[in-house]
Amino acid sequence: MKRYILYALFAILAIGFNSCLKSNLEELPAFEENDVTNVDRVEYRFISDEISKASNQKIVKFINLTVNKKEINKTDKTVKIEVTVPAANSDFPTVERDKVSKANLTVILSVSTAARVFPIGDAPRLGTPGDWTNPHKYKIEAANGNTAEWTVEVTNVTK
Repeated sequence: MKRYILYALFAILAIGFNSCLKSNLEELPAFEENDVTNVDRVEYRFISDEISKASNQKIVKFINLTVNKKEINKTDKTVKIEVTVPAANSDFPTVERDKVSKANLTVILSVSTAARVFPIGDAPRLGTPGDWTNPHKYKIEAANGNTAEWTVEVTNVTK
C-alpha cells in the first residue's frame, strides 16, 4: 500500500513540476547602457610590516584616498578624478604616504547594469594597481553588445 502511495505522489509531483509553456515566451530586452556611472573609490596599496597570523605573510594594506572631484561626462565619454591623500597615522606611515603618486593608484568604477569593461592598450585593469600618470582608455560593452570607448584620468593627487 505504501508503495502505491509513493508512486501516486511521485506521479503528481512529476506532472506538477513540468511546465506546459514551451514557446511564445516574452523576449526580454537586453540592457543597452555602456556608461561609467560612478567613481567608487581610489586606493593606494602597500605591503606593511605586520605579519598575518593565518599565513605568516606580510599584510597588504589598502588606503582609501578622498575623492574630491569626479567629473563623469556621458556625452564625451570621459571621467576625470581628483583625490587627496589622507594624513599619516598608525595604519598609514609617513614613509608610505610619501610614496603615493599617480604612478601607483588603484581606480574602482561602477558601470551600467550588466556591462563589461575591457582595458585598451596599456590601461590597467580597473581594481588593480596601475600607473595613472596618463589618461587610460576602456571599452565598455553593454549586455546587448553596444560598445563605447571611455577615457579615465586621475587629474590631481593632493597630499
